[in-house]
Amino acid sequence: MTIRTRLGLLVAASAAVAVLAVSGVALWIARAEARSALDRKLDDRVAVLAASGGRLPERRGVQFFGRFVPRDVLVQIVTPNGAVLYASDEPLPVARGDIAVANGRDRRHRSDVSADGVRLRVLTVPVASVGALMVASPLDEVDENVEGLRNALAAVAAIGVGGAGLLGFLVAGRAIRPVRRLTDAARNVARTQDLDQPIEFERDDELGELAHSFNAMLEALAMSRAQQHRLITDAGHELRTPLTSIRTNIELLARAEQPPESGHSPQAGHLPAAGPSGGDSGAASAGPAGLNADDRRQMLDDVQFELDQLTELVNELVELATDRRSQGEPERVDLAGLAVSVVERHRRRTETVFVTAFEPCEVVVNAALIERAIGNLVDNAVKWSPPGDAIEISVAAVAREARVRVRDHGPGIPVALRETVFERFYRAPEARSQPGSGLGLSIVDYAARSHDGSVSVVDTDGGGTTVELRLPLAPEE
Repeated sequence: MTIRTRLGLLVAASAAVAVLAVSGVALWIARAEARSALDRKLDDRVAVLAASGGRLPERRGVQFFGRFVPRDVLVQIVTPNGAVLYASDEPLPVARGDIAVANGRDRRHRSDVSADGVRLRVLTVPVASVGALMVASPLDEVDENVEGLRNALAAVAAIGVGGAGLLGFLVAGRAIRPVRRLTDAARNVARTQDLDQPIEFERDDELGELAHSFNAMLEALAMSRAQQHRLITDAGHELRTPLTSIRTNIELLARAEQPPESGHSPQAGHLPAAGPSGGDSGAASAGPAGLNADDRRQMLDDVQFELDQLTELVNELVELATDRRSQGEPERVDLAGLAVSVVERHRRRTETVFVTAFEPCEVVVNAALIERAIGNLVDNAVKWSPPGDAIEISVAAVAREARVRVRDHGPGIPVALRETVFERFYRAPEARSQPGSGLGLSIVDYAARSHDGSVSVVDTDGGGTTVELRLPLAPEE
């Protein structure tokens, strides 16, 4: 069942409930008013009979109240023992309430009775020294009026419910038309994979907000696809260099292991130099395959170096491609404690001097990711700092932010490149001869943005480079 049909049926059901409720109340009020009017009529007839001053009849069938007796009601007199003393027509049924009035135990009694298949409304009042006077009028007119009103209300209800259902069906069709447009747009995007198709939808209601959210989702998906394409392209470019170097060195080693052809003495000079040192191809130090030990060792060192670079590159690519939600939920940690762990780890592995100033700062972060970011900042500072110079690290809280600063005393970063250094695979011209993949600072930027923070290169007096990582402080407990 479609939403349009459901809305039409819902509107029809709501209208039916409302119409039935109103019709029931109207019918009850109409019936009550009709019976009330009949009771007032009986009261008036009793007043006329009481004022006529009639006497008791000598025989039955003679009018007790003379010419003043009303012709639109039935009149009957009963004694205290329930006997009918006078009846203007066929005797009416006498009930206990009527006898109670005749005996003086009650002042007035109203009831509905049935005589010969006719429903009557009866009013009984006491008559002095006689008993009780019963005045009755048929309920046929009241019942007919109520029945007619019931039929009219039923017809109106049927027409109203049908019209409401049809109107609800039409209104629902117009209401879900924008939803259909959104559905068609989503289906078209899924079919064509074209994310550059925003929905032109100018409304200021919930549907307009839905369209705006859909366009924002398309923009986010397009940006994600562009970033993914760029990452793959850049990663492919960066992976070619170490793979080409490894393949070249392995091919040279394989050729060097091949036996020399008959009739020709092996010549080391027939092989190209593989390592940066070039090696010495003299026959005095050449091996049985024409490759001396120094060249072989240099080539193996090159292969090992490129493999290390390749491993680091792959690890950092995995780090960038990993969803932060898959790394665990954020937790409340001391940022200074993470920085202490990073410094202690570098002190064990290197002889670098660290100058630290740590202030406790609690943040809600993914501890492993932020510790990796601080480690990348320290690695970058160690790589560029001259031997023997200290690396300065500080953690402090400033303006509801926790700030980690890492400073080296190297050549520094030009102002024009301070934003570029955080891009993936970017390496300054003077850094291309240094080990690294160009992903370290981009991982820091990714970690900062993942926690609503930021990272930037700040001005430093006295030269060198200072990189500042900023994270929101944890809410106060």
